Amino acid sequence: MESLTNLSSHCSSLTAILGNGSFDPYPFLVLALGIATVLGLIILLKINAFLALILAALLVSVMVGGNPGARLDAMVTAFGKSAADIGIVIAMAAIIGKCMLDSGAADRIVRWAVGITGEKRAPLGLMASGFVLGIPVFFDTVFYLLVPLARSLYRRTGGQYLGYLLAISTGGAITHTLVPPTPGPLLVSATLGVDVGMMIFVGLLVAAPTAVTGLLFAKLLDRKMPIPMRPTGTSGEKHAPLPEESLPSLGWSLAPILLPLFLIGLGTFATTLADSEDRARLTVDQIEDFPLLQRTLIAAAANSQPTPAGQFVRSRGMPAEVRTLLENGILTSDHAAQVELAAALDSTLSARDVYDAAAFGTIRLSSLTKGLLEGQSIRTKPVDRRRMNRLLLEESLPGLIKPHTWDSPLRRIADGTRLWSNANFALLLAALISMVMLKRVRSLTLRETAGEVEDALMSGGVIILITAAGGAFGAMLRDAQIGEAIQNLFAQSSAGGIGLLLLAYAISVVLKIAQGSSTVAMIVAAGMMSAIIQGVSLDYHPVYLGLAVGTGSLMGSWMNDSGFWVFAKMGGLSEGEALRSWTVLLAGMSCVGIVITIGLSQVLPFVDGY
Repeated sequence: MESLTNLSSHCSSLTAILGNGSFDPYPFLVLALGIATVLGLIILLKINAFLALILAALLVSVMVGGNPGARLDAMVTAFGKSAADIGIVIAMAAIIGKCMLDSGAADRIVRWAVGITGEKRAPLGLMASGFVLGIPVFFDTVFYLLVPLARSLYRRTGGQYLGYLLAISTGGAITHTLVPPTPGPLLVSATLGVDVGMMIFVGLLVAAPTAVTGLLFAKLLDRKMPIPMRPTGTSGEKHAPLPEESLPSLGWSLAPILLPLFLIGLGTFATTLADSEDRARLTVDQIEDFPLLQRTLIAAAANSQPTPAGQFVRSRGMPAEVRTLLENGILTSDHAAQVELAAALDSTLSARDVYDAAAFGTIRLSSLTKGLLEGQSIRTKPVDRRRMNRLLLEESLPGLIKPHTWDSPLRRIADGTRLWSNANFALLLAALISMVMLKRVRSLTLRETAGEVEDALMSGGVIILITAAGGAFGAMLRDAQIGEAIQNLFAQSSAGGIGLLLLAYAISVVLKIAQGSSTVAMIVAAGMMSAIIQGVSLDYHPVYLGLAVGTGSLMGSWMNDSGFWVFAKMGGLSEGEALRSWTVLLAGMSCVGIVITIGLSQVLPFVDGY
C-alpha cells in the first residue's frame, strides 16, 4: 500500500507540474534528438565516433538558441576544456600501457598475481585491485593502469579478455561512485550532511556485494560474447613475448603503477586531513561586536533590497527559526543568543546562494575572494565554498567578524603535495620510468624508443579526441537546461521511506543518461534531494539517500560518458561491443546496488546516529 501511495504521489506531482505550465518539453526534445543523432550516425551510418559526437554536439548547441557563432564557440570551448582535463593523463597512460606490455612488466605482474590467486581466479584479483584503487583514484586512471595486466593475462591464458576488462571496470566503477574520497561521493556526503566516515563505512557495505555480483555479470558476459584482444596502437604489438628469466623484476614492473597511486593517494590523504579542520568555521568568540552585528542583520532582514548582510539572512543555509527572529527583530543579546546566531551564520557558509553580484557590487573584495568566486562551479568542494563565503562575510562586514587563518600546518603540507600528487605529473613520472624499463629490457636505441612512444601517443590521440568530443556533447546538453527541466519534474515530490530512495535513484539515472558525467549527476541529484527532504522525517540515515544517488549514476553509461570511450578504445572494443558489455554491466550493478541500499536501509537504518 505504501508503494502505491508513493506512486500516486509522484503521479499527482507530475500532473500538477504539467498542468500549471511549469513543464517545458523542449529540453527533453533536445536530449532525444541528441541521443538519436549519436546512435544513428555511429550505429546506422558507421560514421567515426569523433565526427558523430562533434556533429551531435553542434546540433544540440544550435538548438539551445542564441547567436550561432557564439554557440559554436561554446562547443569548441567545452571540447578544449574536456581535452585539458584528460589529455595529458590519457597520453601518459597510453605510453605506460604500451611500455609495460612490450617490456614484459605487465606479464611479470600477471605471473606474480596468478601465482597467488591461480588462473581461474585471476578476474577476482583484477576486480579487487580496481576496487581498492578506485577509492582514492579516478576510475579512468585506475583503468589506464590496470588494462595492460588484462592484456598480458590474455596472452598467458588465451581467453577471457572481455572478462578481465569488465573485472577491472567492476571494482573501479563501484568505489568511484560510492566511497569517498573520490569527488562524487565526497560532495554527495557534504551536500546531504552525512559524515564522511559514515559514507565510507556504509558505502563499502553496499559496494562490496555489488562488486562481487558485477564480477559474476562479467563472467556471464564474457561467455556470451567472447572477444579476442586486438591491437590498440597503429603498428600493432610487434614484440614477441619474453621468456620469464628476461622479464624485469617485480619491483620495477610495479613501479609505473604504484608510484602514481602512492603520489595521488598521498595528496588525497593530506588534502582530506586539511579539509577536515574546517578553518573557515565561525564561532561565537570570533564575533568582534555582537550588538552591532545583530542590528546589522536585523536591518538587512527588514530591507527588501539586495545587500551583503541580507544575502546571509535570506540564504537557504540560514535556519528558518533564526531568520524569523531576525525578521521580527526580537533576538536577545545574551550568550545563548550569541551562540545561536554564530551557529546560524556558520551554517550559511556552506550555502551556494550567498554571493550575488548586485548585493556585493559595492564591496571591495580581495583578489583571493574574486579568484574563488571565478573558480566556483557545481564541482566546487564544500570546504572551498565555506572559505569563499567566510571571506565574503569578513570583507562585507569589516570590524564585526574576526579574520580567519586558513594556512594551518596541515594545509601547508597539503599544498606542498599538490605538484607531486597531480595526476598529470604523477603519470608523467610513471611514463618516464616505463620508457626506461622498455629501453633497457628490449635493448632499444633512443630512436627506437622514440618510435615506440610515438606509436603509443598516436593511439592515445584518438582516445583524447573522442573523449573530448563526448565531453563537448555532454556540455551542450547541460546548456540545454536538461538538469533544470528534470529538477522541475521532481520538485514537488514529497514521497518518504523507500519511495524517497527510489526518487533519488531515478533522478540520478535520468541526469546520468542526459549528460554523461557520473560526478555531475551525483552532485546535482544530491542537491535536489537535499532540498526535497527539508522537513521530511526519514526512517533511515540520509547516507542511504547518498548511496541511492551513487548507484543511480552507474546506469545509462553510453556515448556521452568519457568512461565508455576509455573502456572501448583502451580495451580495443567497438562501440557496439562496449554498449553490449560495459553499459550492460554497469546497468546491472546499478540495479543490484539500489536493491542492496534499500535492503540495508531497512535492516540497518542507523536512525539513532542521525
